[in-house]
Amino acid sequence: MTTADPAALLTLRDVSRRFAATPTRDRRAWGRQVLRVLAGGDPAPLAEGPGVVTALEDVSLIVRRGEAVGVVGLNGAGKTTLLRVAAGHLAMDAGTVHRRGRLATLMDLTAGLAPHLSGHACIATVGALLGRDRRAMAAAAPAIAAFSGLGDALERPVGGYSSGMALRLGFAIAAHCDPDLLLVDEVLSVGDFPFRQKCLARMMVVRERAAILLVSHNLAEVARFCDRVVVLDRGRVAFDGATETGLSVYRTLAEGADASSPAGTPSSLAGPAADGPPAFLRPFHRDAARVGPLDLTWTDGSGAAVDTRPFGAPLGLRLRAPLRAPARALFVGVPLYAADGTRVSGLASDLTDAPLSADAGQTVTVRLTLPAPRLNPGLWHGVAVLHDGPGTLARQPLPPLRVTGGPSRHWGHWTPEARWSLSVSE
Repeated sequence: MTTADPAALLTLRDVSRRFAATPTRDRRAWGRQVLRVLAGGDPAPLAEGPGVVTALEDVSLIVRRGEAVGVVGLNGAGKTTLLRVAAGHLAMDAGTVHRRGRLATLMDLTAGLAPHLSGHACIATVGALLGRDRRAMAAAAPAIAAFSGLGDALERPVGGYSSGMALRLGFAIAAHCDPDLLLVDEVLSVGDFPFRQKCLARMMVVRERAAILLVSHNLAEVARFCDRVVVLDRGRVAFDGATETGLSVYRTLAEGADASSPAGTPSSLAGPAADGPPAFLRPFHRDAARVGPLDLTWTDGSGAAVDTRPFGAPLGLRLRAPLRAPARALFVGVPLYAADGTRVSGLASDLTDAPLSADAGQTVTVRLTLPAPRLNPGLWHGVAVLHDGPGTLARQPLPPLRVTGGPSRHWGHWTPEARWSLSVSE
C-alpha cells in the first residue's frame, strides 16, 4: 500500500489497537500513559497478554475520493474502533493513518449541541468544531434548517429536544459541512423512513466529491449505497472488495456465529435455542398421545432429499406424521424465516386443499411443491405445524436449507419473477 495514490483521502496501513479488558488494568494503564505524556514521551502501546483485548490487528485500507466503502462485521469485530482510529479520536498501538482534506464524522451526532443554546446557535457552534468558519456556516444555515425539518423548534434550546430531534439536527449540520472525508457510524437509523431517505440522498451528494467510510448493520442500505465492502472478523480484514461478495462473506460469518456462539451474533440475529434451532422458531410442541415425531425432508424436483438448492430451482418439502389417535381435520402450515429471523411467508395447505381425516395407526404424508421459490441466497429456516382443526398436534423445526447463486444484488429476502419495460419520450 502507498499514500501516493492521488485519489486516496484515507489510508490505513497495518493498524493495530488494543484495550485493557479489566477496569483495574485499564485505570493503571491510563495512569501510566498520562505520566508518560506529561513527561514528554509518546503513549506506549499495550502489550499482548492476559487482560488485553485486540480490537484491530494489522488493518490496511484505502478510501478514495468518490468512493463509499461499507464496513460490516459481527458485534465486537472492531468496526467502531476502526472509525475512531481513522478519525484520530484513538491512538494506534501500531501502524499509520494518513488523511487528506477536511474531515467530518457522523458518529456521535449530538456532540457539540449545548443544551442551553438554541438550534440555530448550535449550527454555528458545531460547524466551528468541524472546522468551518462563521461565514460558511451562515451561508449553509438555511439549507441545514430546511434539511432537519425542525422548523420553529430551532428557536428553542436543544436541551428540550427529544433524542430524535437532536440527532436530526446533528446529522443536518455534519452533512452540510462540505467534507472531503466523511466517517459514518450507524446513523442511517436516524428519524423516520422519509428522513432516512433524505440522509441517504444527502450522502449521495457528498460522495460525488468526497470519500465516505460507513459502518452499518443495515445490509440493504449498505448494498444500495456502497461501492465496496470491508468485512472485519475479530479485528482483522476478512474481505475487501465487491459489495455483494462482501455481504455474502458477512452472512456466512453471521450464520456460523449463530450456530456456535450466541455472544458473537449481530444484534439483528436471534441466538440459537439450547437444542440447536434458532430461538426465533420457538415454541416447539408435540402432543405425544396423538402424533409421533414428524419426519421432515427438503426435496428437489425429482423428490430426492436435499439440504442445498440453487436460486429459483424447484423445491419440495415432504412431511410424514404417524397418528396415535384419530384426527378429523388435518392440515399443515409452514412459516419460512430468513437467517435474521424475519418471517417471510406462511404457507398453509388449507388455503387450497380441504383438510383430511385419518384414523389412529395411519401415517399422513404431505408434499409441498414450490416450482420456482426464488428465495435469495443464504440460510433459510422454517417450522412445520400440523393442525387438527383449531388444535395444534405438532410444531417442529424444518431442517435448515441453504440457497446458493441468485441475483447479483438483492435487498430483500426473495426476488419475484418480473418483466420490465423502460422507455424515454420527449
